[in-house]
Amino acid sequence: MMYNKDDVIYILENNTTIRKGKIARKQGDNYIIQLIGSCGALTMPEDQLFESEEAAEKSRQQIKLNSADVQNDFISVKPDPFDNWIGR
Repeated sequence: MMYNKDDVIYILENNTTIRKGKIARKQGDNYIIQLIGSCGALTMPEDQLFESEEAAEKSRQQIKLNSADVQNDFISVKPDPFDNWIGR
């Protein structure tokens, strides 16, 4: 979706917090975003912008589900020398 100057958009900050912003301008493939209630601006690609708070929330929930599938795959091939010492 193409956004125009002053369009209201939503972003996911750190993939957890939904923030409201507006389009300042387009620069190449990215957009310059002014977060509402904050100073400064961000440069973000279009695929990280959402047209509604609901769309941002849906994406946040999907990220949360995907990150829940991560498991620790570390397997030690050497026995821990302290296991015998502490009676494991």
